[in-house]
Amino acid sequence: MILKMHRLRRHGGRRMGILGLILFLLIPLSAKAVTTTEAGRKNPDNRELLAKAVEGLVSAWNANDAETIARLFLPNAVLIMPTGNIARSRSGIRARLLDEWRGKLKDTTLIHSVEDVAVLDSDTAVVKGKYRLNGVKILGFEKAPEGSFVIRHKKQQGRWMIAKAELLRDS
Repeated sequence: MILKMHRLRRHGGRRMGILGLILFLLIPLSAKAVTTTEAGRKNPDNRELLAKAVEGLVSAWNANDAETIARLFLPNAVLIMPTGNIARSRSGIRARLLDEWRGKLKDTTLIHSVEDVAVLDSDTAVVKGKYRLNGVKILGFEKAPEGSFVIRHKKQQGRWMIAKAELLRDS
């Protein structure tokens, strides 16, 4: 590369030398960016599968199906609820959901939109988006809390599983 820059400078003058230097400096950055998204490019279906996994979680929430939701998580997963409550493990997640649905989240429906799916490598991905929880009743008034979510997935035995889900409430 340095030899090419020398030739550019000799043949194209100072302007080409600066352009060559800029290209020389940018090549390592672009090469790194390619490797971080390589898993997503090798299998673009991963993005669709991850988005569908979130849809499955939302559908199970709206059906009050804690068992199905728990099965979407790894055995040692973590769920952080918008209320700040933290559940660890599948059984803890199942119990937390059932408890929330008996309380202030009874009869709620979840609406979501996926904003970004990042496949970090062949077995790690992050899905980010927004949610709205309709039907929350506080002191007799209906509220619709909104926020963002970050769901970290790990691939296990060929299936994307949730390692950590954070549901963050907008202030």
